[in-house]
Amino acid sequence: MSVPSPNESIEGLSVRPGAASNLPPPPARHRAFGSTLQLLALCPLLAVSDTVVKALGFSTLVLVIFPLATLLLSALRRWLADSIVLPASLLVTAGLVTAAELFMRAWFHDLGASFGVFLPLVAVNIVVIDHIQARDVSRGTALIRSVRIALGIALTLIALGFARELVGRGSLLSGAATLFGNWGEHLEIKVFSVDMGFLLAMLPPGAFISLGLLIAVRNWIASRNPTAS
Repeated sequence: MSVPSPNESIEGLSVRPGAASNLPPPPARHRAFGSTLQLLALCPLLAVSDTVVKALGFSTLVLVIFPLATLLLSALRRWLADSIVLPASLLVTAGLVTAAELFMRAWFHDLGASFGVFLPLVAVNIVVIDHIQARDVSRGTALIRSVRIALGIALTLIALGFARELVGRGSLLSGAATLFGNWGEHLEIKVFSVDMGFLLAMLPPGAFISLGLLIAVRNWIASRNPTAS
């Protein structure tokens, strides 16, 4: 059996040593895989979407922590070996989350206490880890992707907060004083009595049901207008 020389081609593909390979690039990761990671990362945060105020407060922290973590890791990546990128990303994100916790304790104690363990979960959020580990061609591209991820999570939490509080409590902006101060007490809107609310909407299962309905609406809109998806 003859063995092709280094300068010969195999099935039309050049294999000359030292030459640029014209092999087809590996298939890119499908967009659905990234969407699945975002969905899985959003699930632990659903517990903070039972009111609009909690969703607004948590969304603000997400919009600050995600891009800032990306900027810091982009600046440090050139000095990091591939084997320590993941631990470094966890340490940087954990440091930012700790700073956010201290800030909430100092200025928004009641609101921060209502977040419970869900704020520290941001440090190990799979979306942040997946995005920070990706090697982007420029820092600007990484920052834009991080902002888009954070904005998508923030908008989802706020939408769920409106729906769950309205259906479960019959109000909007309940507990606004924990975010806006004493004058925030006048922002609460009562739509109907609490006794008429739907308790399931305020419980963790209601968060997943609400998210499923939100995804169903999004898919229905995308199916009616494919060019917008």
